[in-house]
Amino acid sequence: MRGVFEWFHFRELCLFMPLSTLRSLLSLSCALSIFPVPEAALAQEDAETDRSPGLQGQSPEAPPPSARAPSIDTKAATSNGDNDDRSRARREAAKFMEFDKLRTQGQTTDFPGVGQTLTKDAGGVRSWLYDNDLYFRGVSSNTLTRDVSGNGLADGAQSYTGQKLTFTQSNELRLSWKVGGTGEDITQINVGGLFSIANWRQLGPSGARFSNLTVFSSFLDRTIEVKAGYNQNLSDFVGIFAGGNPILASGVAGSIPLSTGMSGGTALAPSFNVQVNAKGGWYSKSAIQRSILPQGMSADAASAGAGLKFTRPGAKALFIQEVGLRRPSSSDSRQIWLRAGASYNTTLYDRLDGAGQERNWSAYALADYQVYQPDKAMAYKGIYLGASALFAKDTVNVYKRSLEARVYALGLVPGRPLDQVTVTVGLNSFSRTGAQAVEQAGGIAHKSQFSLGALYAFHAFDGLFLSPSINYIRNPSFVGDFKPALNLGLSATVLF
Repeated sequence: MRGVFEWFHFRELCLFMPLSTLRSLLSLSCALSIFPVPEAALAQEDAETDRSPGLQGQSPEAPPPSARAPSIDTKAATSNGDNDDRSRARREAAKFMEFDKLRTQGQTTDFPGVGQTLTKDAGGVRSWLYDNDLYFRGVSSNTLTRDVSGNGLADGAQSYTGQKLTFTQSNELRLSWKVGGTGEDITQINVGGLFSIANWRQLGPSGARFSNLTVFSSFLDRTIEVKAGYNQNLSDFVGIFAGGNPILASGVAGSIPLSTGMSGGTALAPSFNVQVNAKGGWYSKSAIQRSILPQGMSADAASAGAGLKFTRPGAKALFIQEVGLRRPSSSDSRQIWLRAGASYNTTLYDRLDGAGQERNWSAYALADYQVYQPDKAMAYKGIYLGASALFAKDTVNVYKRSLEARVYALGLVPGRPLDQVTVTVGLNSFSRTGAQAVEQAGGIAHKSQFSLGALYAFHAFDGLFLSPSINYIRNPSFVGDFKPALNLGLSATVLF
């Protein structure tokens, strides 16, 4: 019977963890966020009260001056106004925004760009990289989680994240190389490496592996975007982080895309993706991906070596389709991101009751909208509301439904324009098929899981966010008799 319970713990693992923990297992250097903090705003942290004509009405998405243009060339160091810190900040912001045009393309989640790294353009290294069509990115995410409610360890076995002090670290380095493209279009090669550590083996093996090996190309002024190679599709689809912003990872959310075969975190898989962009921010995105192992992300990573195996035993084709509308915040509009999609996995998954095998599927709908925008010149500032609904097949997935509502604010703390805060409420439903199997084996299983969480992302300085969090979780584990958990967390995100 104990073996049955351990098997269910293994199957549910990636679905129980707080998003702050899941974030540390992702590649953490995704690109083209639908919800970045604008570089121009980042550079103005010490000058946010400036309202010069050159900044009023400037959209965060407006094309910046070229990094090679004289206005931001080193020769401009002798121009009038160099003694004006705000003018210098604007020039630096324009340069960094130009650099960021070369970062990894085609994904929906990203951290702030070059202007918010520790290194920026120290020694002119990034300028040299840019002149050679290269872009370098490094991210280190470190998370501690501890349940302070007093839930003990059954027979010394940890059942959920935080039951004992849980530590995860993820370090990724990525290099993007532009090999072609004109105007708005670009063709690039992306190579990434990931080194991760976890003190709970079921969160995945510690070690080094590839995190990305793809070719991206866009056509017809970004009307069509194609990506092929070893990819993490959880960064391309769904957008499980609040508004696509990984700094705001909090709460508890069932990572249904991972449980149904989508690649992500430490589980890389070959994929061919196509996105078609229409006017007004509408898009359609499709992918054919080799499924990760049906046993889950941790099992896949443990047996994947460097992460570049093209085929895996029992892992077959996964088809993904998403449609959506996304528009960034600007001086004349508020940010909106609506998306809905589904996946169908031809891989055979073991039924939770042991009665054979079945194929798998998922469906999802998510929405984020900026309801309050106090400053048109700093359009990203404001209050946002979001909601998520994800569904999966009951017979082969521990989580069959995951619902979340969220509210988050950016730049509203006086004197702290880069601080961020989020509050999330989640309600997850467990598999009835799985619960019946556990109960027939004499165990305790639960029907649902409720969570309430809050996180404050403190911008310590450029390149470092410190994020304390608190999460109340009723039924922190699918199986077992545990009182509600109260997880305290601390995450340090370092950008290089």
